[in-house]
Amino acid sequence: MSLNRLYNIFKSDRLERADVEAYGQSTDSSAKNAIEQKAMNDSFDNDAMEGWEDLSYDPSVMANLDKKFAPTNGISFLKIAGGTAIVGAAVVSVLYFTVFKKDTTPVIADSDMEQVEGLNDPSAPTKMQVIVLDETDVSLPEPIEQMVQAPKAEQIEPKQISQEFQDIVTFHTETTELPVQELPTIDPIPDPKPEIAKDHKLAQEIYRHSMKLVDYRKYREKPQVKTKQLMLTGTPANQEDQYSEDEDPVWRDVDVPYIDYLDKTVKVFERGNYKKALSRFETILKTYPDDVNANFYAGICLFNLKEYKQAIQHFDNCVNGKFSNFDEEATWMLAECYSKMGSEGKTKAKQIYQTIADGNGFYAKQAKGKLK
Repeated sequence: MSLNRLYNIFKSDRLERADVEAYGQSTDSSAKNAIEQKAMNDSFDNDAMEGWEDLSYDPSVMANLDKKFAPTNGISFLKIAGGTAIVGAAVVSVLYFTVFKKDTTPVIADSDMEQVEGLNDPSAPTKMQVIVLDETDVSLPEPIEQMVQAPKAEQIEPKQISQEFQDIVTFHTETTELPVQELPTIDPIPDPKPEIAKDHKLAQEIYRHSMKLVDYRKYREKPQVKTKQLMLTGTPANQEDQYSEDEDPVWRDVDVPYIDYLDKTVKVFERGNYKKALSRFETILKTYPDDVNANFYAGICLFNLKEYKQAIQHFDNCVNGKFSNFDEEATWMLAECYSKMGSEGKTKAKQIYQTIADGNGFYAKQAKGKLK
């Protein structure tokens, strides 16, 4: 796809570079918050702000790239959409492919500033610039786009979740250190219809962006996520006079390593971009419907988007799935979801709160407070 066609893809009513520069220079928290809210109105702009953070919110550092990518019609590649969305995608949110060998086989590397600066290297006349965008970098499914975010006071924010993960570990560590009183052995009463115990166990964990995750690399052979990507190509600097727009955008079906796709998704979630994070978690669930990571965090996204009925389905999948790593958190969130769903839901929530309170786990004290 020719870079000249970018203007037809990305809207122009986005953040301007002046907004980014003002954000970096301002000490007025209300002014900065206004710019943040403007960015939050669009998932692409929201991604872009992280890219500008890496550039210290200084648009002047992109001047060379403007010159490098300027099409013959004078529309600057990095000025499209105020320069924010593309910079965010190129610098942070997507992979940046900077070198093409003469046989056009790409050499792929993660994005970093050295690569961006390297685009101006005159010693590589055959070099082409290619940006690869994930489907969620460009658009979201219409049902998700139409969702409405709950007020901040009603959300479960990532920093709260991260803190609770740590508190739960501390709680159980301290609890297990208490002396255990031995109870007398009692012969069990035979059950004429014994339940078949389900396979539900604690899995090995990792943390990414302060978020707890089951490390599925230990339980799946080369896990991958099926998604779509769009490749945008630029004309070499020594062929600018031959710049043309002869290619249409083409989405490719690709398999991305699970841990890489999950890492970016959790990063999007951690920044509070719940719509985009939800879309990406649902992409994971299309490949792995029982994925406890995607189910739990998709449930949180849906809760924060006031989609409580859908959130319940995901939290149910957690507590009824193969791994128990999110049982406490998911059970608590089930009660929280039901409590938002009218009188019948509140009755169900009360039952779950009572079960939690009786269990004397981490959320027992909070559950008792809900029952008062």
